[in-house]
Amino acid sequence: MLSTFQINRKAQIYCALVLIFIVVAGMGGCRSQRRVVATDAVYNQCFPIESFFVPSCRLELSIGGQSFSLNGSIYIRPDSVFFFRGRMLIDVVRGAVYRDSFVLVNYLERVFYTGRNEFLQNITGFPINPESLMMLFTADRCEAAYRDKFNFATTAGSRADRILMHDQYRNVLEFIINPDGQTVENITLSNSQQRQPLFSAVYSDFNQFEHFKLPTSLNITAHDGNAPIRIRANFQQIVLNQPQRININIPSSFQMVVLE
Repeated sequence: MLSTFQINRKAQIYCALVLIFIVVAGMGGCRSQRRVVATDAVYNQCFPIESFFVPSCRLELSIGGQSFSLNGSIYIRPDSVFFFRGRMLIDVVRGAVYRDSFVLVNYLERVFYTGRNEFLQNITGFPINPESLMMLFTADRCEAAYRDKFNFATTAGSRADRILMHDQYRNVLEFIINPDGQTVENITLSNSQQRQPLFSAVYSDFNQFEHFKLPTSLNITAHDGNAPIRIRANFQQIVLNQPQRININIPSSFQMVVLE
């Protein structure tokens, strides 16, 4: 068994943010070649997606004045796993978020990070698990899911073009609805006391599926308390409802860091 290494709070937050926002960078859609298994039912903004696979995507990430460009792939099954892989010339990072825990492998530094999803939620203020991430990826504003599964409640002031919800800590989750009444323009999560945004995602360029529309581009801004994190994501392809095999290889020589 590998040893557990202690790291300071700043390093913990940085590693968690890298994990979270590489994850959340998938919240957009794709640029071309979409396939979906059609269903006969009509869903009211509760998207019937069994799995979400991006074979190839381009992510531009800016943290504290430094910029990174990665090629990657993403796979989500909302009932079990979110998996992502980032490459330059070789694999740089692989990671997964499961229902209760996560792992992030940094192949350049020969270290892997692991912990409970509560750690990620404490950093973001948002419930982190495969199902909630699927909803963010697809800009799904299904209020019943946010209410029944993630313990958000509808807030006074909601209307047709603006939905407000809050959690038990009174953090505010805001959805701005496009004039078509079907798609989401942006989602913002704000701090309960200062009303400062923890993160925001702006969606655009929607494509029509059988029973819903998905965005094809996304810009994210997030804050770690020091410097903003910005992400631009454009996906080359999305494949829906086709199971994929995932693999996270952790060499025995890698150091383990537990984030808690």
